[in-house]
Amino acid sequence: MNSGRALTLTAALALTACAPSASTPAASLPDPSTSRPGGAPVSVPDIGEVGRWMITGDLMPATWLGEKVGGRTLREPVNVLLIDRAARSPQEATTRLLAAMIAAGYGPRGGHSTGYFGEVGGKLYPMLPTGPGEAFSDAPFFVPNNHGRIFGPIPVMNGYAFTGAFSLEGVRLLPRPGHSYRSFGVAREDLADKLSARTVFKRAGYVDLGSRIDTPTETTGDHDGRAVLLVAGDS
Repeated sequence: MNSGRALTLTAALALTACAPSASTPAASLPDPSTSRPGGAPVSVPDIGEVGRWMITGDLMPATWLGEKVGGRTLREPVNVLLIDRAARSPQEATTRLLAAMIAAGYGPRGGHSTGYFGEVGGKLYPMLPTGPGEAFSDAPFFVPNNHGRIFGPIPVMNGYAFTGAFSLEGVRLLPRPGHSYRSFGVAREDLADKLSARTVFKRAGYVDLGSRIDTPTETTGDHDGRAVLLVAGDS
């Protein structure tokens, strides 16, 4: 084995060891009334009251497993919204969503944290994909990759909706192995471009969720507070 392959294998093993679940997934959905989402949900036409943050199994806003950016806590925003007007059941909506993610080059890949939820209409929806250690990603976890989780399906008028939280992560071996934050905006735009170009989900604009944070103690990095909206099945 050459030195390059050995380094890649070492990095992969180290990162696998540091990719725990956000928490042990609950047997049943937690009660959202006990969560502290850090800001009121935002009313989004055709979807409902959308929570601004990806939520951990401990009912707290996700913070990249404690990763710091400039010494500040990194809050993980919902930055993708999808509506499927052609789906006629939760199963069909999920099947169509999974097929679209694979077609976009964002199939399920291992090596990521799991156990997250998205909040809509006062309910918490579990994440997709559902495999152990899986997230939707455009590359293996041991190299920089755009990745994220999608929550739903959420029944709406004339179809089903999903929310999502996507980001670009780097790879860090020292001082401890892990995935470092690079961007929320890059991943959002890349996913939206590829879904719109390769699948039935097409760009339909942006929704301002008012989720940009820039305080002495917390940040949302390069996130501009908006979620991209993609719609499938519109005639």
